[in-house]
Amino acid sequence: MAEETTVAFVERWQTGAALLLASALAGGILAAVLGNADVPYGAFVGLVGGAVACFLALSYLLYGR
Repeated sequence: MAEETTVAFVERWQTGAALLLASALAGGILAAVLGNADVPYGAFVGLVGGAVACFLALSYLLYGR
């Protein structure tokens, strides 16, 4: 098995960190929006649903099928 270079490792790590941070940010924004609306459990649904949806969308865009 070929050894991974340090640059490739850091690049892969940064991509994953950016993916997780963007997902958390999207979930937080949607939680704030739905938390202010009259939606039962809106903040929780927004946080979880927004983070999962953003993670899936960005993963699909970055890595394809």
